[in-house]
Amino acid sequence: MDFAFTDEQRMFRKAVSDFVTREIVPFVERWEEEEGFPRDLFHKMGELGFLGVNYPEEYGGGGADLVTASIFSEELAYGSLGVAASVLAHATLGTAPLMLFGTPEQKTRYLVPALRGEKVAAFALTEPNAGSDAASVATTAVPDGEGYLINGTKMFITNGTIADYVIVVAVTDRARRTRGMSLFIV
Repeated sequence: MDFAFTDEQRMFRKAVSDFVTREIVPFVERWEEEEGFPRDLFHKMGELGFLGVNYPEEYGGGGADLVTASIFSEELAYGSLGVAASVLAHATLGTAPLMLFGTPEQKTRYLVPALRGEKVAAFALTEPNAGSDAASVATTAVPDGEGYLINGTKMFITNGTIADYVIVVAVTDRARRTRGMSLFIV
């Protein structure tokens, strides 16, 4: 098995590295001090195709493999683990459920703009009494006639304060344990 990067992967790595060196590294300390996150960074990455590198081209992704996506993750982390955590929560946890399970309308409304960096995504699993143990989630969602009423408490939601939408994990049928859990776009 050949573990060397392809020419395309090397070019991609250089592009991400240059971006990180130019757009992240010089500003990380200030962002940390201000305890903020520059939303425009998502838009810049989206314009370059970084946010959907391994998503299908039909949704604005790059259609690349997981090695290329890993290159993106590593180069981001080199510049800042905090920035990497935020961007990768958006580019994976906040978008993968839509790609895998979303309706065509949901993909158009949420996934496509998220891959362009026009919308910021978050994923809400962690709870005060369950941590990130999905089997112990207490948040419930019950039909209310027009949709669902979600009741519960989430915490430690990466991008939660800047998100345009959040994928929320909630129990819809406790008898089915983890198979009775659903994801909601909020």
